[in-house]
Amino acid sequence: MIQSSIGPSFPLLLVILCFVATGALVLIVLLLLIMNSKISASSAKLSRTSRLSKPQNYERTQGKIDSPQVVENRNMEEIPVGTHYEQFLNEEPERRRLPKKEKFKAYRAWRTEKGLNWSK
Repeated sequence: MIQSSIGPSFPLLLVILCFVATGALVLIVLLLLIMNSKISASSAKLSRTSRLSKPQNYERTQGKIDSPQVVENRNMEEIPVGTHYEQFLNEEPERRRLPKKEKFKAYRAWRTEKGLNWSK
């Protein structure tokens, strides 16, 4: 058997292939670590901004279901004095007991009647 190969022998090719594969794996692990650090930095930044944007009473109201009277009282407190919406509610007190959807539908009609809308 005559061995006349120009290139390196098989064991040498195997060693070179192992080194190249190891280098590629190390490179992939480094890239994954860099991506992980960037994602965790973005996540930390998002959590900081979401903590700042939550209302002050967010934690206090989570998980609580208010009775209709409490919700009605809270809604009455949130309405600024002297607004058109307050005038609308004060004209007929039973409007306060309407469901929200119907209340705003009636308010839009009331604004149209009073000429408070921009469109005609």
